[in-house]
Amino acid sequence: MPLLPATVNDALRTARQHVHAAFAGTHDADAALQAACAVLDDALGVHADDTRLLTALGTVYCDRGQYAQASALLRRALAMGSDDRHAAFNLGVALLNLGRSSQARTAFNTAATMTASAHTWEAWFDPQAH
Repeated sequence: MPLLPATVNDALRTARQHVHAAFAGTHDADAALQAACAVLDDALGVHADDTRLLTALGTVYCDRGQYAQASALLRRALAMGSDDRHAAFNLGVALLNLGRSSQARTAFNTAATMTASAHTWEAWFDPQAH
């Protein structure tokens, strides 16, 4: 079990490093994404209402193809008042992959009116695949 990073920002930074390693091919992608989930889950155990952590974990769930779980976390972050573009955009990614194109379009349109947080990131998304 990974050690809990000292701060929310440390957890976000560590999780993002795991995600980058997964997509850079320097580590086993599934293992790296699982490690990112573990770091974020641990941090959420201490900071359950942090919308940045919810957004980041939702993003990693998107990257792992777990769109229902991602959608729930991203909706929670937005319902708690997140104004992070990544929360809305990644919700659109999750909804589109769940076959809910109308709801996804609404999320993407909402994301277009928001500013992205420097602490979170976009889920992997290939618009040509849809």
